[in-house]
Amino acid sequence: MAESDGHRVSLEAIKEPVDHLYESLDDYFRRYLRTDVGVIDRIFEHLLDSGGKRFRPLLAILISSFSDTASEEDIFRLAVSVEFIHTATLLHDDIVDQSDVRRGNRVAYQLWGAEPSVLSGDYLYSRAFSLLSEIGHISILREISTATTAMARGEVLQLLRSFSPATSTEEYFQVIEGKTASLISATCASAGILAGFGDEAVRSLRRFGTHLGFSFQIIDDLLDYTAELGDLGKVIGKDFLEGKVTLPAILLMDTLKGEARKMVSDVFLSENPDPDDFHRILSMMEDRDIINRTQGMAEDYSRKAVEELRKLPDGAILDSLAGLVGYVTRRRT
Repeated sequence: MAESDGHRVSLEAIKEPVDHLYESLDDYFRRYLRTDVGVIDRIFEHLLDSGGKRFRPLLAILISSFSDTASEEDIFRLAVSVEFIHTATLLHDDIVDQSDVRRGNRVAYQLWGAEPSVLSGDYLYSRAFSLLSEIGHISILREISTATTAMARGEVLQLLRSFSPATSTEEYFQVIEGKTASLISATCASAGILAGFGDEAVRSLRRFGTHLGFSFQIIDDLLDYTAELGDLGKVIGKDFLEGKVTLPAILLMDTLKGEARKMVSDVFLSENPDPDDFHRILSMMEDRDIINRTQGMAEDYSRKAVEELRKLPDGAILDSLAGLVGYVTRRRT
């Protein structure tokens, strides 16, 4: 298996073993999304045109392709379903967070209103589970339904802890295990079931997905502080301005005492933080090596993910999965 921490692997190289499937993904999105309701179709076209990493579908396609057990139709049903669920959460999150921009484009509710966006998200959820039911594996339905429950719980926990500088590392990981890692983990386990893996291999894939999900979200939270303007597809400091106390802020708070701790705490307690405070806190993070520590924690989870991969059959698919771990850890968008 190729190492994930070596030279940077391009996304094109990662996709290469399944490129013949991946290149058809958007066609299947449109095929499975087609409705006779104009506003829903327009929202979906807007979402498709906005692009995105297609990270979860790629995982589903790669792992399902370990063997010839799964039909192409079932591979696409799974890949499309997990992206539908992910996209539904984004539609709803943008309304909860009152976001303006995602992936460099205006968000759907700003263009069509909150009500059509909420209902389109609901439609995506229902369509996803309809497709999953067509696969005919109750264990896959169980994996994904458990994940969606965990996602909702994670989002509520995050909302309850907004503007809360006392958020602990343990509480942070409870949030991201639910809102991010659960669906990635369920995607990997479900794809393993489709590929015909036994129980032990499916458990390894589930753990792989959890570790990868942690790494993915830690990097996402780090990029809110460190991304170059224009690279992230959203406003830099967006999470900070929304009062989301993520890992970099938690690690910073752990290093502070006295007046410095009170100053940072007051900033996060404020429901209208000053953008200048963002740059002040970023400077404090840099002075205390918080950026490197956060990156290091993401890399630790990536290494754990790769250890789980070592339990699976070697080959081009495994190399791509290891490359994807490295890509996630080193991404800048």
